[in-house]
Amino acid sequence: MKKIILLCVLFTMCSCKPQNKQQEILEKTKHNKIKNEYNKLVNKEFEKFDIDRFNKNRDEAEDYVLNNGTRVIEYGNAESGYFIEETPKKSLYVISKGFYLNLGIRAKGIKFGNVGCVLGIWYEFDEKGELIKETNYDKPFKIAIDDVVQFLENNKADLYAITTTVNRFYNEKTKTGTWTLRYFGEYKGNSGKLIVKIDDESRAIQEVIKIIGKGI
Repeated sequence: MKKIILLCVLFTMCSCKPQNKQQEILEKTKHNKIKNEYNKLVNKEFEKFDIDRFNKNRDEAEDYVLNNGTRVIEYGNAESGYFIEETPKKSLYVISKGFYLNLGIRAKGIKFGNVGCVLGIWYEFDEKGELIKETNYDKPFKIAIDDVVQFLENNKADLYAITTTVNRFYNEKTKTGTWTLRYFGEYKGNSGKLIVKIDDESRAIQEVIKIIGKGI
């Protein structure tokens, strides 16, 4: 990660009332209305790593595209295990899977982009292939990822660019959540490389930072 040359804080708003059109979109988000359509991309079924496909393609590239348009990135070895990142055609969501040395599934779930936050239900398995844990990472949050996507679109962010990332953090002690969006785009007349932090409870924009220079 490159060193940030200069951080210019534009403004900070801590009010729980919506301050602009984009914030009103987040304010209207209700947790029980989250569709979680990306959960359809993954299931709780046991599966094995396709070692033959991996060996066939690794001589060419770790990154390739299936006939249905799904982009596949496979990596790993017999010492550390194997991993797959699958991105369906024109999808913002990545199916992430990890496998044991015996090629059985270890864990699988959905992420927002290759470097974004985990979403929805993740499934964990033991080495015998038994499902041992299901974790719903959406449950603590009130803001839906769909509303964050709309916020980014309204502010001219390229949703498919590697420079656009969405992360979220939930503090179990304080029972509060925070979203951090990084993107090239606009916000209230300002344009460039931006970092926007949103309070999950109030839906208020907590902080907007504009990065001047090469930055992150």
